[in-house]
Amino acid sequence: MDELLDLAQEWELTLGTVSKATRVVYLRGVRQFIDWLATAKPRFRSVADLRRAHVDAWMRHLADDMGRDEATRRVRLISLRLFLDYLVGEPDVDLPSNPARGIALPAPRDKVVPVIHDDDLVALLRVVERGSTFLCRRDAALLRVLLDTGCRRGELVGIDVADVDLRGHDVRLRRTKGGHERIVPIGAKTALALRKYLRARDRHPATGSAALFLSTRARSAGGWRMSGDAVAGMLSRRGHAAGIAAIHPHQFRHTWANDLLSNGANEGDVERLAGWRSPLMVRRYGASAAAQRARDAARRLARGDRI
Repeated sequence: MDELLDLAQEWELTLGTVSKATRVVYLRGVRQFIDWLATAKPRFRSVADLRRAHVDAWMRHLADDMGRDEATRRVRLISLRLFLDYLVGEPDVDLPSNPARGIALPAPRDKVVPVIHDDDLVALLRVVERGSTFLCRRDAALLRVLLDTGCRRGELVGIDVADVDLRGHDVRLRRTKGGHERIVPIGAKTALALRKYLRARDRHPATGSAALFLSTRARSAGGWRMSGDAVAGMLSRRGHAAGIAAIHPHQFRHTWANDLLSNGANEGDVERLAGWRSPLMVRRYGASAAAQRARDAARRLARGDRI
């Protein structure tokens, strides 16, 4: 397997134009395939031995043994295809064709992600807004930004102090999934929560850090900047304290999109604010409560009452 691992490291050097997040996803898929191959096919010796049967068996392993859904298996297969395409293009690598090219990509099924009920949001905010410690101030500001902007957790932790305009009630999101910066509006309550947090942040050991949201201790890789996993962990702890069902960061994005659509925002505005490049994403994210919105619209029209 050393040969494949060395080639995977070589391939990584060709991924200079893709985002860091995409690079991580690609490499994860290829390395998982190599690890599986080492365990499931101990007689495998060289790249020249790669066959479609290996890829088919790995796909079945991901589905049947690992329980991976269609979306995950699709990304893993795309990663492996790209890696093997690179090997085919190298004249000194003995791989005449890509054994992953003839395998159909799994079609992902849209998952209905439940929106967060207003009562749960109130309970969650009550837990953090009743305190004045650094963590309470930070978590209250963080939750308010999630509520107002629907940003991804990677975008959230990527916000710098310089990206916040408290006078204009705007936040600049620079570390986005597609690499396209965007400015998103925040409300008065979020601006107030950020002001209170910034006062508490002034007493933090890393107050000179560029990062807006700081951890309680430095990490070896990211310094004092909060990580996306830390956001998920905070939501788990605060949700437990509030006595509500477990929620994850991405539910805020679905809830934000649904709330805008339910209150009359057009799909184009939601698309631009969310940083999407396709109206299909608006429909997907708004699907969680589409049936409820349809029932509400029917009640407003009250056709039977008008006849």
